[in-house]
Amino acid sequence: MKLNKLLKVITLTIPIIAAFSCSFQKDTLDANTYGQNGQMEDTQIDTHVPKQSDFLKKEDVIYFDLNKANINSKFSTVLNDTVTFLYEHPDTNIIIEGHTDKRGTEKYNIELGKRRAYAVKLYLESRGISSKKISIISYGSDKPAEVGDQENSYSKNRRAVIIY
Repeated sequence: MKLNKLLKVITLTIPIIAAFSCSFQKDTLDANTYGQNGQMEDTQIDTHVPKQSDFLKKEDVIYFDLNKANINSKFSTVLNDTVTFLYEHPDTNIIIEGHTDKRGTEKYNIELGKRRAYAVKLYLESRGISSKKISIISYGSDKPAEVGDQENSYSKNRRAVIIY
């Protein structure tokens, strides 16, 4: 079961890493310019990372109530910002991870995590985002954001994470 999850994660992340490394290599090559005599000229390279890259490294988190998969309205700003970004960057895809706290059986938690990720996906699709741009995966309780046996820890683990 855990091997299947690992294979899914690898399958989803390899294209993202490959796309990022290809764009990085292209940017590096574009910075090297050559003069008329074939010698490399001194070129001023802007080392400021664009805002888009900052956004792509970001993760948005939507938290859920115990045993629930419905989205609280207080997360509409986060989700609407995601919609805006995806409209402005049509080549960007996202992964939505569903998570739970450790209470419940493994099977129940995997299904609940899937329902949470799917709820976020449906919200984005209802705003016009193509389902082809969105992948979902459920980790259940396997990847806690915070370890502990108190409600404060549990509440931080009941989440869906949008990864750009």
